[in-house]
Amino acid sequence: MNEKNKDSKFLEAIYRNAEEQKKQIRQDIEDYKKKSMNDSSEKNSALPEISKESKFLDAINRDAAEHMAQITQEIENYKSEKIEQATEQGLQDAYDLIREDLTKRTSKIVNSVAKQELELRNSLFDERQSIRDEVFAQATEKLTSFTRTEDYTAFLTRSLKEIAEIVGADDCTVYLAPKDEDKSALISSVLTQAQIVFDNHILIGGIRVHCPSKGITLDDTLDLRLSDQYAWFNENSGLKVV
Repeated sequence: MNEKNKDSKFLEAIYRNAEEQKKQIRQDIEDYKKKSMNDSSEKNSALPEISKESKFLDAINRDAAEHMAQITQEIENYKSEKIEQATEQGLQDAYDLIREDLTKRTSKIVNSVAKQELELRNSLFDERQSIRDEVFAQATEKLTSFTRTEDYTAFLTRSLKEIAEIVGADDCTVYLAPKDEDKSALISSVLTQAQIVFDNHILIGGIRVHCPSKGITLDDTLDLRLSDQYAWFNENSGLKVV
C-alpha cells in the first residue's frame, strides 16, 4: 500500500469516528427528551427539570465540542506531520538529484578536459618533432656543405692528431664516409699503421677509429656529434612535452 492510500484511510477512520460520536450525542438528546415528556406527571417540578435538561444539553454540547476539537487537532497534527515528511523527502530527493546531476556533469567535464589535454599533448609532440626534424635537416645540410671546404680538412687533421696521441703506433682501423676517399692520404700520413675502411653508415663525415690491441673505439664523426645534440635540443629547446 502506498503512502497516499495510507493517508486516505487514516483520515476516513477519523471522520467515521467523528460521525459516530455525533450520532451518539443526538441519540442521547432524543432519549432524554422522550424521558422528559413521559415524566409529565411531575408538573410541580417542571422548572427544576427544565434547568436540569438545559445543563444536561450544555454538558453534551461541551463534550461534543471537545471531541470535535480533539478530532480536528488530530487531523491537523497528522496533516502537519505528513507535510513535514513530504517537505523533508522533497528536499532529500532534490539534493540527490542535484548531486547526481553534478556528478554526471563533473565526470563529463573531466573526461572532456582529459581528452583535450591528450589531443593537445599529441599535437605539441608532433609539432616539436616537426620543428626538431626541420632544425636538424638544416644542420645536416650545413655540415655536409662544411665537408666540402678547407676547414673540414683542418678539422680532420686535428681529429687524427688527437686520436694518434691515444692509440700511438698500434694497428687500428679507420672508418670514414665513401665520399671522403680523397682524405685517405691525410689519414695515412698521421696514422701510418692504420687500415682504411669506407663505411656507408657515416653519412656526413669525420672518422671512427677502432684499435683491437687497446680495446677501444674512438668516434669523432660529424654524424655522432649531430646525434648527440638531439638530447640537448629536447632539454633546451623550450618545446618539452610534459
